[in-house]
Amino acid sequence: MTGQPFDLAGRSVVVTGASGAIGAAVTSRFAAAGARVTGLDIRPGDGIIGCDILDEAAIARALADVTAHGRLTDLVHCAGVLSVGDVLAVPTPELRRVLDVNLTGAFILARAVGPLLGRGAAMTFLGSQAAAHGAPGWAAYCAAKAGVARLVEALAKELGPSGIRVNAVCPGTVDSPMTRQAADLVAAGQGADADAVRRRYERENPLGRMATTDEIAGVCLFLSSPLASFINGASIMVDGGDRPG
Repeated sequence: MTGQPFDLAGRSVVVTGASGAIGAAVTSRFAAAGARVTGLDIRPGDGIIGCDILDEAAIARALADVTAHGRLTDLVHCAGVLSVGDVLAVPTPELRRVLDVNLTGAFILARAVGPLLGRGAAMTFLGSQAAAHGAPGWAAYCAAKAGVARLVEALAKELGPSGIRVNAVCPGTVDSPMTRQAADLVAAGQGADADAVRRRYERENPLGRMATTDEIAGVCLFLSSPLASFINGASIMVDGGDRPG
């Protein structure tokens, strides 16, 4: 972990997808900054409440537990799933799964958390580089993450007058199990070697590498800090400059 520049003592944050690589890094960074952190994930674990983000009753129970210990100030929504496959080959149930988890889940959480937040609060959603650029084989994922970006813009305008900021952090390739899974799926579809696909991801990035999960978590931390007090409705690309020309 890099140096800790922010003091978030007194803030209370809910992190979804807390069992995942980025969610765990976000949890660690906020806790190190002094925030009270509650993790939610469909896979419960040590300090992580089991919660399906599509189950509105489960979300309500989890949030009631959080607010019983004080006011909620931040949401960092990291839960998500990926999908790789050509448009003509992706079955409708797979499309619905990707849209439900990545987009409908974000909408449900925003609707549940919004009334609990007050002036100075922040919502941060994990978007993706795929929100801004379509790519072959990624249609379902691109559509879902583009929806998250537009949702963030709408929420920022709706909640901004109440002093609540809403933003998205949009990673490119991250050194994580999800990226390794994506490389495996891409390689299988192309009849290629998965390690070669991962090396290509690194080679094609201007910085010559993937992001670390801590680098993504650091931007989430920044967005809850006083330094981001006038950032609202933004989708911040954290991709090392790897964008289609």
